[in-house]
Amino acid sequence: MVSDRLRRDAAAVRSRWTDLERDWQSVAVGAMTVTAIAALELQIPW
Repeated sequence: MVSDRLRRDAAAVRSRWTDLERDWQSVAVGAMTVTAIAALELQIPW
């Protein structure tokens, strides 16, 4: 019983950590894109 709960809690923590990593990777990619556009002075056709 206790081990099942610990396993479930560990899985939830791992899942949340993976989600946070994905969020930070998205932020990093977005920042790199904005930096590259600004550095290269690219025009974005909206």
